[in-house]
Amino acid sequence: MHLLYILVIIVAVLTVLSALALVLGSAKTEKARSLWFLVAAIGSAIWGMSISVFLSLKNGEIQQMNAPKLVAGIYSGAIVMDVALLGYISWKYRLGKMLTAAFAVIGIALLTVFLYDPSVLYSSINLVSMGNSIAIDLGQWFYIAYALFFCTITPVFCGFLIYQIRHSRNKKQKKGYLFFLFGLSVAGLLSLIFDIILPPTRYDLIWIGPLTIGLVIIGFYYAILRFKMITLNANWLRVLSYIVIIGSALIVYLLIFHLVFSALFKIANPSFQVVLLNFIMIAIVLLLTPAISEINALTKSWIMTKQMNIAYIVKKITALNRKQIDLREMAGFLAEHMHFSYVGFIVNGKFYGSDDFRMGASEIEEIAKLKVLEKGVWQNVSQISGAKELEISRIGVLTNAKGEVIGQMVFGKPVSKVTLDRQDLTEVEMIVNLMAVVIENGGRKS
Repeated sequence: MHLLYILVIIVAVLTVLSALALVLGSAKTEKARSLWFLVAAIGSAIWGMSISVFLSLKNGEIQQMNAPKLVAGIYSGAIVMDVALLGYISWKYRLGKMLTAAFAVIGIALLTVFLYDPSVLYSSINLVSMGNSIAIDLGQWFYIAYALFFCTITPVFCGFLIYQIRHSRNKKQKKGYLFFLFGLSVAGLLSLIFDIILPPTRYDLIWIGPLTIGLVIIGFYYAILRFKMITLNANWLRVLSYIVIIGSALIVYLLIFHLVFSALFKIANPSFQVVLLNFIMIAIVLLLTPAISEINALTKSWIMTKQMNIAYIVKKITALNRKQIDLREMAGFLAEHMHFSYVGFIVNGKFYGSDDFRMGASEIEEIAKLKVLEKGVWQNVSQISGAKELEISRIGVLTNAKGEVIGQMVFGKPVSKVTLDRQDLTEVEMIVNLMAVVIENGGRKS
C-alpha cells in the first residue's frame, strides 16, 4: 500500500480516538454536543479509510466485488461527517437545529438513492495499474446534487463558527474556534478542489480531502486541550491524548519526509526499507529526547553567566533524595549554576562548602551568631570581621516551617556581576527557602 494511503488510515484512527477522548472528557452539559463531534470523526474515518483501501485495490475478482462497497463508504462517510460537523457547531442554536435536521434529511435522501442505484453516480469502476477510479456520470443529477450539498453546508457551519467566535466571552475558547474555522476553511477549499472538482478527470488525488479534514479535527482537539476547553481527569484519557498528539506529530513528519523524498529522488512511493529506517530514527530520537533536553538545560545554565537558569536549578533541587543529600555536592552544584565563587551551608555548627573552600571555626561561630531579621532571609554581612577576606557577598538564614533557624547559606562573590539586581535577589531568595525545606525534611551526608 502507498505510504500516503497508510497515513490517511492512521489519521482516521487518530481522529476517532481524539473525538472519543473529547466525549469522555467533556462535562455532562457538553456530552450530547460532543457526540456530534464523535459522529463527525467516525464519518471522516469511513471516508478516509474507504478511499485508501479503494485506491490500493488490485484488479481481481474479490477486489471487484468489494469495490462498490468501498465507493459507497467514500460518499456515505463524507455526508455523515459534514452533517455531524454542522450539528456539533450549531446544535445549541434553534436555527442550527433546524438546518442540521434539514441537511440530515437531504443527506439521507441522497444516500438512499445512491445505495439503491449506484449508477446515478458512476457508470463503471476501473481497477487498473495506472490508478483506480470510478467513471463519474456527469449526465446524471446525483453528482451535481452531491457537489451542491457540500458547497452549501460548508459555508453554513463556517458561518455558525464565525457567530460563535464573535459572541464568545471566553478568550481561550475564541482562540480554539478561530483555529477550527481557519482549518476547516483551508481543508474545505482543498476538499472542494480534490474531492469535488477533480474526481471526474483525476480520481487519484481524492485522499487529500480526508487527510486534511482529519488533521484539522485532530488539531482542533489539540486546541481544546491547549486552551482548556475541557479537563481530562482520568489518567487513561491523558494517555489517549498523548497518543493522539504524538501520533499526529509523526504523521506530519512522515508527510514532510514523503514530500522531500519525492522531490529529491523523483520516486512516488518510498520503499519499505526507507520507511522502516525512518521509524527507527524516530524511535531513537524519542528515546534520546530526555537526554537531549537535559544536555540543553545544562549547557544553557553554563552559558547564561549573566543570569541564573532558575528552572533547571529548581528541577535539580526538587529531584534530590532528601534522605541522602550531600550538602557539599549540592553547594558545588549551586555555586556553578548560580554563578557564585562558592556556596556553603552552615548546619549544626559545621560548614559544608563547594570545591576546596574551607572556613575556620571562629568564622563559623561568628556567622552563626548573626542576628536574624524579623522579615526576609538576609543577614547583615558587615558585622563579620573577615567578610572581605572570605569574599562573602550574602548570607541567607535557613528556617523550618515553625520559623526556627536550622542553618545558614553563605554565598561568595558573584562571578559575572558586580552587584545583584532585584530579580537576581528574588531568585536567590527562592533557592534559600527551597534548600531550607530540603534540609528540614531530609538528612545530611557530608
